[in-house]
Amino acid sequence: MTERAHYANAPITEALIDLRITHAQHLSADDLGTIGERIGDRYPTQEPMYFQSGQIMFQQPGDPAQFEATQQHSGFRFISQNKQQIVQVRMDGFTFSTLAPYDRWESLRDEARRLWRLYRSVAKVESITRAAVRYINRIDIPDELPTLQLEDYLRTYPEVSADMPNKGLIANFFMQVQLWQPDLGCLLIVNETAVPPPDIETPVSIQLDFDLFREQFEEPWPVHEDVEVWEFLEQLHDRKNEVFEASITDATRRLIE
Repeated sequence: MTERAHYANAPITEALIDLRITHAQHLSADDLGTIGERIGDRYPTQEPMYFQSGQIMFQQPGDPAQFEATQQHSGFRFISQNKQQIVQVRMDGFTFSTLAPYDRWESLRDEARRLWRLYRSVAKVESITRAAVRYINRIDIPDELPTLQLEDYLRTYPEVSADMPNKGLIANFFMQVQLWQPDLGCLLIVNETAVPPPDIETPVSIQLDFDLFREQFEEPWPVHEDVEVWEFLEQLHDRKNEVFEASITDATRRLIE
C-alpha cells in the first residue's frame, strides 16, 4: 500500500504495538526487572505493575457478603527520559507506546522490535497469542457543541433520528463499532467520543480510536517465527491508515495538514 503524505499536524496522541505471549513456567515478574538494567540509559524511570482481582464470598445463605481482593506483581513499566515512550514488560506480554508528538510508523516499529527482542529472551517467550496495533487520535474542531455537525468532520459517526426532538443539539456522545476484517483475520474496533479540549481556545475535541488485533490462542505464532508476526503488524498499520482516511472528511484533513 502507498502511504498517504505525512500530516504536518498529525492528530495522534498515542500509538502502540502490543503482543501477548505464553512463557516458560519458571518465569517470575522479578526476572523482567533485569530489562531495566539494560535500557536504563534511555528509559530511566521504572514503575512496578500489578494485576488486581477480587471475589465475593458468602459463608451461609443470608450472611453478609465478604469481599476479598488480591494483588499480584505482573511486571514493570519503563518510561523514557522525555516521557514520550513507554515500555510495558509483563508476565502476559509486551507493549510499546509512543505519545504525542508522533513521528512516524517506522520509528515506532523499529524501537518496539528492538525492545521486543530483549523482552523475548528475558521472558523466555514460547509463543505469541495476540498481536495488535492501536492508534488514538484527537481531532480538535473549531465548531462548538451543541451546534457541531459531526458529518462535517467524520464519515463514520452516530446518527440521530430525524424525528428526535432537538436532534441537532448534541451535548456529548460515545460510539463503538466492531468490524471483522476477513482478509486479515482480525478485528477492528473503532471508538469515537468527545473528550476535553487541550486548551480554552479549542471548542471541541473528538477522540478517534482504532484498535486492530488478531487473537490466536488455539494455534499461536511460534516465537521462532515472529518475523511473520511483525509482517502482520505491518499489515495492521496499513489497514489503520486506510481506516483513518475512510473515517475523516476533507475539512478534517485541512485541520491536520
